[in-house]
Amino acid sequence: MDAKDLPADLLDALVVAVDDSPSSRGALRFGADLAAGLGAPLHVLSAWNFITGTAPQRDPDAPPSVPAWQAEAERRLGAMLSEELSGRPDLDVRPVVVHGNTVPTLLAASGLAAHLIVGNRGRGGFSALLLGSTSEQLVRHAGCPVTVVRPRATR
Repeated sequence: MDAKDLPADLLDALVVAVDDSPSSRGALRFGADLAAGLGAPLHVLSAWNFITGTAPQRDPDAPPSVPAWQAEAERRLGAMLSEELSGRPDLDVRPVVVHGNTVPTLLAASGLAAHLIVGNRGRGGFSALLLGSTSEQLVRHAGCPVTVVRPRATR
């Protein structure tokens, strides 16, 4: 995934990356508070692929199409935004759903964005002190500042 494959309005934007995990919901709420405080739009980026994405409902005799996968990812993001941000009329939320592998897609977005926010799924015990593979790659290689929202920070 290259930055040219992403919407141009991500340029200098506040971007929060989400999936279906509770930690990404925490990152979404954090990003919403930050965007509201700044009076800035919040770009909510969801990257899907055939391995990690949720398959759309379909006729069992026909393979799902790429547009059907895209529509399912858009539907799921819309549902998350409705659940998490429905009481936030102060926000200008701009959903972005793209087909791509997570880390390359988020790194490409970081080349455009002013700030990228992601959740960290966390673990237990000693490993909770470590970043996950996605957040570590972003912290090390992103082209903009990255905020990693940990699960404890979202409670």
